[in-house]
Amino acid sequence: MMDKIEIRHMRVFVKLVKEKNVSKVASETGLTQQAVSGYLKKLREEFKNELFLRQSNGLKPTDFAYELCSRFERVIHEFDNVYETLPFDLASIKKTFTIIANEYAQLSYVPLIVQAAVRSAPNIKFKILDFDQRTHEEMLASGEADILIGFKDFIDDRLNQTLIKEDYYSCIVNAKSRIPDAVQNLSDLSKFPHVAMNNSAFYFSDTVDHFLNQQGVTRNVIATLPCYTFLQSFLSVNDVIAFIPSAMARLGNFRTLKFDANPQSFGVVAAWHRRVAENPLHNWAIETILSIR
Repeated sequence: MMDKIEIRHMRVFVKLVKEKNVSKVASETGLTQQAVSGYLKKLREEFKNELFLRQSNGLKPTDFAYELCSRFERVIHEFDNVYETLPFDLASIKKTFTIIANEYAQLSYVPLIVQAAVRSAPNIKFKILDFDQRTHEEMLASGEADILIGFKDFIDDRLNQTLIKEDYYSCIVNAKSRIPDAVQNLSDLSKFPHVAMNNSAFYFSDTVDHFLNQQGVTRNVIATLPCYTFLQSFLSVNDVIAFIPSAMARLGNFRTLKFDANPQSFGVVAAWHRRVAENPLHNWAIETILSIR
């Protein structure tokens, strides 16, 4: 049975075929001649075909020995290269890659990740799951999801994490708004109507009110929306001011009003379970996310 043959037996045999001399192989391998002979005896017990013919100047391999040597060399090569990086071809990978994402990530990063994948990994499909603070760690650990994009403050500490961005709220209006023409500084924001977000829709939204109060800006809020998904259609027919995370502002039909001061920042991270830490597809996903921060 071949399961009795070990890699060390194969290595010694290959050297015997090439050197044709037991003492020389013993010297090169650091083994005793008796040990080399013992390895050869093991191979003779496994294979009924004759391996070597004894001659006055050493050993002469048989045709069977040469063929066996060739097969052993292939096995040794595969064994010696088992720790080399496996070939990774994005274009040929077929997989559904599952991302846990909160509303922020869904509106800011997920579209750009998919865009990048279409160019370099056309056979990868994406499944997006809503973030749930109670279950996200378990979903990543079990393999139900591959990666998570969300706010650092809510991510389980047992997960591996990397910081994507220290984001902050930006002041935005519709791309066709006339408001920017009349705004020179933060205090001018008090002159125009605002739309706000329900605090339950986004944990850090109260930082906007705190920031504007510090700047002496009073907001005339004409509507409070339940989520950011509603914002673009609302602004398309209402010329008002809104504050949204800067990463979200880049993908909407918005115009950003820039000021010297900004509300308090918050950390956005990518998180994953250690089981995928050395997965090349996972590493590609991380690199892609970090490239669009």
